[in-house]
Amino acid sequence: MLTQAGEWLLSLANRLLPQFELAENRLEQFANGERGTLRIGMECHPCYQWLLKVVSPYLDRWPKVDVDVRQKFQFGGIGALFSNEVDILVTPDPLYKPGLTFTPVFDYELVLAVGPEHPLREEKFVLPKQLADETLITYPVPSERLDIYTQFLQPAGIGPRQQKQIETTDIMLVMVTHGRGVAALPRWLVEEYATRFELYPVKLGKKGIAKQIFLGRRETDEEIQYLRDFIEFAASPHSDR
Repeated sequence: MLTQAGEWLLSLANRLLPQFELAENRLEQFANGERGTLRIGMECHPCYQWLLKVVSPYLDRWPKVDVDVRQKFQFGGIGALFSNEVDILVTPDPLYKPGLTFTPVFDYELVLAVGPEHPLREEKFVLPKQLADETLITYPVPSERLDIYTQFLQPAGIGPRQQKQIETTDIMLVMVTHGRGVAALPRWLVEEYATRFELYPVKLGKKGIAKQIFLGRRETDEEIQYLRDFIEFAASPHSDR
């Protein structure tokens, strides 16, 4: 017959042992890449629309994995990867460093989005000098990280008459539709929003500007199954752009 102290210890053990078993099981799931939180860093503002199409079916595939999306980093996207602030970096401009690997997940064309009354609407393509009198609407990103500057305007020694920074894609495209300016965005995004707003994509230069989106990760995370599966799924035809 147990003493009061013995009964208390037995009761405590009966309560704690299942918790220890659960903890052991959870730790094994974390170690095997079956459970956790996938932290995604974004260096591509217009890619949120694409990311939504990938994340939703991914969460169905991985019911024990959560997703967290981060946009602001203390030391930039690459620094966020090295400091374990994020697990995956979505970027159009990979910076190859030892210890990191980047996987291209889709191609796109950067175009100029204009409204229905804009004189450039009927052009087959635009030249840098044609934007000299325009108001260019961009995301709040330094110009040295905007392709419209680095790959189109700056090589020609041209700048827009004015630049306006807007954080949200919807407001940006409402402004473009109402003739408040033009914006450089992926063609797929402009065509998708054209079902809601009266927008027209115009090629930038005779050859256009071809871009890719990459997913970066740490090489040491190769064995994390849910992370590897996200990259494979994002690069598959199932992730519509």
